[in-house]
Amino acid sequence: VSWAAMIAGYARCDNYRLAVQSLEDMQCQGLKPVDAIFRSILAACSHAGLVDEGCHFFKSMREVHGITPAIGHYNCMVDLLGRAGHLDEAEDLLQTIQPNIIGWTSLLTACRTYGNLELGRRCFDQVVQLDSKYASGYVLMSNIYANACMWKDADKIEELRKCAGASKKSGRAWIEVDNKVHEFIGGDKCHPQSDEISAKLRR
Repeated sequence: VSWAAMIAGYARCDNYRLAVQSLEDMQCQGLKPVDAIFRSILAACSHAGLVDEGCHFFKSMREVHGITPAIGHYNCMVDLLGRAGHLDEAEDLLQTIQPNIIGWTSLLTACRTYGNLELGRRCFDQVVQLDSKYASGYVLMSNIYANACMWKDADKIEELRKCAGASKKSGRAWIEVDNKVHEFIGGDKCHPQSDEISAKLRR
């Protein structure tokens, strides 16, 4: 197993300590970290809420390791700052790079978490400008308005979504019964036992 794969695995499991320990062990063996490893480390910092540590690793990429951060690294930092509530700093960071829908959607998600209407609207406008058919942007902005009990504004966003043709993907679920897999799709009643299932759930 490569160091990059191991560090990525620890990051996905939200194990910041082991991810960083693996990075240090790798360097002790004389190996230099590549840019993908720093994406994993920054993601681990984000999930652990470690802003100072994330900023340290982000800064060290260029100053210590001679690696120029790519958009993916900046998006990790936006996610880190957004999760921690540093929304203005996250916006400032996004303004320094090429506009990308992942970064602005990440910050829009943070605005929903912290109920920041003004910044949320700016993020939403950026998302729509980049891709007017990206349904997640409309859903997030509508949720922000709904959480603030601004129902008319939430309805307007939903109308904008429909006019743009930005369709939401239906949720899907599978269950195996008697060696047969049954698929269920949100809002779909095509399953031959849908009426029977619905009646059972209403009990």
